Amino acid sequence: MRILIAVMLFALVGVSGVSPAVSDEAGFSTYGLGSSAFDAGVTPPAGTYITFGSGFYSGKIGGAVTLGDVTLNAGARVDFFQAFINGLYVPDQKVLGGNFGLSVTIPTGHIRMNAEVSAPPLPAVERETSGWGLGDITTKAQLGWQVGNFAHTAYVQVVAPSGRYAVGFQPDIGLNRPGIDTGWSFTWTEKASKFQVNGKLGVTFNFENTLTNYQSGTDFHFEWAVGQEVCPGLVVGVGGYDFRQLTADSGSGAILGPFKGTVDAIGPAFSYTTLIDKTPVILSGHFYQEFNAKKRWEGNSSMLSATVRF
Repeated sequence: MRILIAVMLFALVGVSGVSPAVSDEAGFSTYGLGSSAFDAGVTPPAGTYITFGSGFYSGKIGGAVTLGDVTLNAGARVDFFQAFINGLYVPDQKVLGGNFGLSVTIPTGHIRMNAEVSAPPLPAVERETSGWGLGDITTKAQLGWQVGNFAHTAYVQVVAPSGRYAVGFQPDIGLNRPGIDTGWSFTWTEKASKFQVNGKLGVTFNFENTLTNYQSGTDFHFEWAVGQEVCPGLVVGVGGYDFRQLTADSGSGAILGPFKGTVDAIGPAFSYTTLIDKTPVILSGHFYQEFNAKKRWEGNSSMLSATVRF
């Protein structure tokens, strides 16, 4: 029996790779949670916009897995750094009275992951992996309107499985599953006080990872931010996100169960708009702490970005 348990330990860490109870394969969404905060509903005027950004996520997960009559204790920790470039083009022509935009985001990243599985009285089995790679490229079409103090935007985003990926306990930067995210965002600004309320809600439709036969469920996300302009161009406040998986994971690759995950996050955020040599520049950032995680990683995320209009 001890030999059988040891084989299970190595199989869980070496093949499935991460965690006993992670919803959405690998515990990450194809939509980048926390990517929207202030001016969420604003589609900018005609022009070309380039955004350079970087983010860092550190999280952990743990729990018990029952395989037959054997219960295993498993846990993992991940540290993930990402840098990206985004290009947005807004033409002069109006569409349905609004501003139409097309954008592409190309990410790269580095991941370090440590996983451990134990079945007392046997010693724990621990594995670690790390590496750099290209992430999953996304394209987005959006259409936004401004009505008085209220701006809102509808969008459709497509995720291509272009990132570094291999089956097993590997330093995967991509998820190897296509995804379509569609939703609506808004920004309301009180002109006199410069108080701002933002929200973005969307639904992510995941396609099967054909290398693992894992079908991640359909996801819902809501991002929000409220802030005050404290001096010309500088908005500070608080933001966060709420994630709920609407349908359970499925497919022959979902060997540990039909999981559905949830997680929430909150933290400080800012946005600063200025001119550098007559060129409009927007600096933004946030630090969010996650909580209420179920079948998901739980940790903290930070992001900084700079957008330049040409």
